[in-house]
Amino acid sequence: MNSIKFLWAAYIATWLIHGFYLGSIARRYGRLRQRMKDLGKGK
Repeated sequence: MNSIKFLWAAYIATWLIHGFYLGSIARRYGRLRQRMKDLGKGK
């Protein structure tokens, strides 16, 4: 029964890691889009 708890903990940890990773990608993409807008204004 104890192994089921570890399985759930690993499942939750995996989803948390994926969530943080996707959030990181979204933030970097937002910064990239902002930089591209700033470069376009400089023309």
